[in-house]
Amino acid sequence: MTKRKNIIYSSLVVAGILIILNFIASVFFFRADFTEDKRYTLDRATKRILSEVETPIIMTLYVSENLPPDVNRTVQDLKNLLTEYNNYSRKKIDFEFINPNANEELEQEAIEAGINPVPLEVREKDQIKVQRVFLGMSIQVGDRSEIIPLIKPGIVMEYTLSTLIKRLTIKNKPRVGYIVGHGEPGLESLDQVMAELSVLYDVKPIHLLSEPDLSVYKSLMLIGPMATISSTQLGRLDQYLAKGGNLFVAIDRVNGLLNDGIGISVNTGLEKWLLEKGIYVDDSFIVDKKCGTVTVHQQGYFSFPQQVNFPFLPVVSKFSNHSITDGLETLVLQFASPLSFVGDSSMTYQSLAFTSDISGKLKAPISFDIGRVWRARDFLYPDLTVAAAITGYMGGDKEARLCVVGDGNFIVNGRGASKIPIQKDNVNFLANAIDWLSDDTGLMSLRTKGVSSRPLKQISDGRVFFLKYLNFLLPLILIIVYGLFRFRHIQNQRAKRMKPGFIK
Repeated sequence: MTKRKNIIYSSLVVAGILIILNFIASVFFFRADFTEDKRYTLDRATKRILSEVETPIIMTLYVSENLPPDVNRTVQDLKNLLTEYNNYSRKKIDFEFINPNANEELEQEAIEAGINPVPLEVREKDQIKVQRVFLGMSIQVGDRSEIIPLIKPGIVMEYTLSTLIKRLTIKNKPRVGYIVGHGEPGLESLDQVMAELSVLYDVKPIHLLSEPDLSVYKSLMLIGPMATISSTQLGRLDQYLAKGGNLFVAIDRVNGLLNDGIGISVNTGLEKWLLEKGIYVDDSFIVDKKCGTVTVHQQGYFSFPQQVNFPFLPVVSKFSNHSITDGLETLVLQFASPLSFVGDSSMTYQSLAFTSDISGKLKAPISFDIGRVWRARDFLYPDLTVAAAITGYMGGDKEARLCVVGDGNFIVNGRGASKIPIQKDNVNFLANAIDWLSDDTGLMSLRTKGVSSRPLKQISDGRVFFLKYLNFLLPLILIIVYGLFRFRHIQNQRAKRMKPGFIK
């Protein structure tokens, strides 16, 4: 009887502990994250966005059931993420899960919300069949809403969710001026950048001569001017910075005309103005062994395309420790020029991004030769600066900020049929720079979270040769050493047995 009571008592204690733990888990969400990029830990930017939520947010997930394991794992991760979002928003987020495949009414509701079914291969009883599944969600704040039409397996959803929440809840966006009138690319040629900046900022094209008050803009952008900028217009920039303004400049000091096979220098007056601020932009083309490729059509019996390394497209993966470059991995530039600081100690200067150890520069004008054989003497200038930031008093009593990149095309998508996607980190760099200039952390730390690009580190040919033969010979050497050790051990055992009086 006593034994039975002990069992009942122990069972009640265990049940009570489980109930208490379940209650605590429902109130306090905790999860250990051992991933390198902390993809299962909410970023500080997300926590700040959620803490500022005032209006209730309704999230509706339209997700089919009986999904493949990899897709189902993504959905489960999203559910856990939403639970954390709800906790950090002080229960301001309400979410529900709907299976549109349950009936036609729910399916029509999902389609009307902008979530369309997608074909997905599913293995069932050793057979593969294609079924229509729903994998999307809608986010609604008041009368405003956004949708995620497809939750792609394997992606980090935090940035997407936080961006949409910020877009729906932000009230007064700071204004950013985009300077035009000197041959700059139009906003329609900067699709990716505008999509990123529009989350936090109200970007407007402006003319320096006709804009009545530049101080209403949190920061200004001057990207890729090709025509002369008058001294009057540059004087307005001086006045803006003297009042504590912030300016981002992407300058084309050189221009590569591939159709003509030549590269020339560009003079707009901006280079002289930057020199007065302490930044010298050399009218040289950066060349880098770590570079992008161009497509060349080889002629013969058949014409076929071939990818050829083109050192005039440097791939930058060396960055200094700065909030603008936090988390960046790769920038891809084209016809860039090196920067250097020539100012005095009254200004705080920091180089942000550098070329590789095997880079150089060629003074404009030059002629392009796709078939050129590049040699070591062409890369005598390692670690050239391609982007820099300056902080200080620029003619006034308020501190101003200036960020400069030696390539005016690094964020240009182009227009019409010539439109191309650009490297994601190129967009992240400019967006982070605007955040820094505007003194707003924004989504800076979130943009580069979960970046998938992991470029291999370049090693010398000698090291490649060494590692190749080390991998081949080391196992053989270990086997031989072990064989000699075993042979010696057996000989010693045999010698002991042959001694008089040996007893096993």
